[in-house]
Parts: sequence; C-alpha cells; structure tokens
Amino acid sequence: MSVVDDDYIGNLDVLTRDLDAIEQLAAAALSDAPIDHVARQRLATAPVGLDYAELTDHHRERRAVEITDLLDPVALAQLDEWRAAQRLPWERGDLLVVGISGLLGALANLYDHRVDAAVLGGLAQLKKSDLLRRWERETARLPIDYTGPKFGGPTHRVKSAGHDIGRFYTALNQIRTGIFEGTWWEEGRQMTGLATTTRSGLPFAQAPEPHLAVALLLKHWAADFVTPMSLPLPGWTLLCEMPDPTLRKFAHDAYASGLNLRSGLLTPGLGVLATEVVIRTHTHLAAYRSTGTAQLSSGAAAKRTEMLLAAHAAAGAISVSKTAAAAVAGETAVAARHLNVPVLLRIGTLALQVRSDSASRANAGAPSWEELLAEEAATWTLPEALTIADLLAVGTSKCPQ
Repeated sequence: MSVVDDDYIGNLDVLTRDLDAIEQLAAAALSDAPIDHVARQRLATAPVGLDYAELTDHHRERRAVEITDLLDPVALAQLDEWRAAQRLPWERGDLLVVGISGLLGALANLYDHRVDAAVLGGLAQLKKSDLLRRWERETARLPIDYTGPKFGGPTHRVKSAGHDIGRFYTALNQIRTGIFEGTWWEEGRQMTGLATTTRSGLPFAQAPEPHLAVALLLKHWAADFVTPMSLPLPGWTLLCEMPDPTLRKFAHDAYASGLNLRSGLLTPGLGVLATEVVIRTHTHLAAYRSTGTAQLSSGAAAKRTEMLLAAHAAAGAISVSKTAAAAVAGETAVAARHLNVPVLLRIGTLALQVRSDSASRANAGAPSWEELLAEEAATWTLPEALTIADLLAVGTSKCPQ
C-alpha cells in the first residue's frame, strides 16, 4: 500500500473523533454536565479485536453514516450542491419517453410532406379570415410586390429583398420611399432595376412614417405567409443575387419546389416543439414527484439536456437520411427541402450544452488528498510542518505493509 492513502487518513480521522468524544464524555462527567448519549452508545458498542483491513471497512461504513457529523452547515450545503450537480443515471421511464419522443420526431421528418400539407391546409383556412383579407387590401400596391420584367412570375418573392424577413430594413426602406429596387444578372454583369409604379401604371403606395411602414410590411408578410408559396427562408434572396449562376439557379429552383419559410422552418419546428414538450413535461413531473417541486436541480437539468439530445438526434438522423436518399433519387440539390434545419440547429446547441455540463462536473470534482494537504499546509509554520511530518512518519511506520 502507499505510505499515506485515503484509508489511512480516514482511519486517523475516525480515531481522532473517537478520542475527542471520549474527552468530551469525561469532561461532562466531571462537571456534572449532560453527556452525549449517542457518542457514549457508539463507543460502548464499538467492535474490538479487528485487524487493519476489518478496522478500515468498519470506519468506512461509519464515515458513510456519520458524514453529517463531520461537516459544518456550510460544508453540508456545499456537499448538497455537489451531489445535485452530479450526473443522474437514466431510469427506465426516461428511456421510454426518449424513445417515444424520438419516434414522433422521426415520423414527422419521414412524412414531412404530409405534415406540411396539413399545415398548409390550416393556413389556407386562416387566409380566408376577414382579418387576413383586410390586411391584403390595406397592403395593396406596395413596391415590394412589383412583378414587372425580370421580377415577375409565381416565384417573384424570391427575386428581390422585399419578401425576405432576413432583409427587413431593405424591404422597409422600399415601403417608406415607394420605390422598388431589385437586381438581376445579364451576361455576367449585375444589373439594378428601379420602379415607382405598378405594371398598370399606378404609383406604389408609400408610408414615410417608420411605424406605419413597419405595420404595412408585417401585415403584407403575414398575408403572404399563409399562401402556398409562403415567404422565402431568411436571407434566401441573397443567393439569387450571387455571381455564381449555379447558386442562383439552386436558390430559385429550391423555392419553386417548395422550400420556403413554412416548409423549411414552421413545419419542421412542430416536431421539434413536440419533442421538447414531451421530455420537459416528463422531467418536471419526475422532479415534482421526488422533491415536491417542479424546479430542476443542476443534475436533473443536465439529464434533461441529454434526453433532448438523444430524441432530437433520432429525428435529425431521419432528416439527413431522407435528404441524402432524395438527392440520390434525382432531386439533386433541391433535396435540401427535406432537411430539418431547426432540429439540426437544436442538436448542435444541445451537444455544446452536454459538453459544458460534463466540463462543469469535472471542475466541481472533489479535490485530492494531496491538494487538500497543500492547501492546509500553506498556513503552517516551519515548526508545525516539522512536527506533523514526524507524526506522519511515526504513524506510517506502524502501518501493515
């Protein structure tokens, strides 16, 4: 065995506490003060005739039981905090919930076209509402809706910045000035087009006041969002202005094939939301059953993150697999419309969180005996250090080898 190991220090600790208890009992008896009956009973029933290994096992059991006697309130609070931060093992119910959540997410990705069709059907009913119809009328003749040469057709919303929520200020400026601005490429040169009237010659509606322009823009976007073509993905119109003709064609064809704000973010986000709701509800209910409060400890929150990562990973795997299969089957780059961007982003953030939790647990680990000794010895004077070294040398010489 090593010269000074954990068992040796633990044995010294228990024996020291027993000697302190004996002194306290003797002092109490001499002064007619109340005695500690728990300590008296422990000393009276202590086993005798144990060898070193048996004594070590006995002291180890005692330390596990009497840990509250070893620590002051501050140390006990730190111990509780450390225990709460430790990784909690998964239970059978956790595995079941993750399996169900992962299956729901996987099915939503596998049948994404059917889910999107259902979402579109619901939005179509919303489009018939009086509110959306009024917003359509109020936002008529906006410059962002220009459909003249180079910018017309069913895919006109991806050909300029006016319907791109990622280019909010560009669209807002067109409404405030009443001037449409767009770009296209011709023989390798980027061309810029301006328009102040509709194709029928009517001037565009104009709202110089910022608050009125914002209101008109948001109403127009809402009315367009519920249509089958919806709105482009944020920043997608920038791809249509790139110098590379292949990239421009990809952006246009993907939007024309159904990759838009609804099918690219809203519909995939429903599966992500369902997974989040199921797992978060399960973890908070489990915490309430065990502790009487729905608030999660750091350890329980870390386990929830692991569960979310596992469930979303299953959905993400199906999404990537379907995208790859569609590309091989002939959809080529347009197969990107099957890619579940929200779940992939969520997987990335959860993976970083799991790594961070693991690092935090490692940093919060109990210090070694050498670290504790070094911290304590920093306050010793030279005579104290020499005395303690002599005591340790005498004690270790009597340890069985």
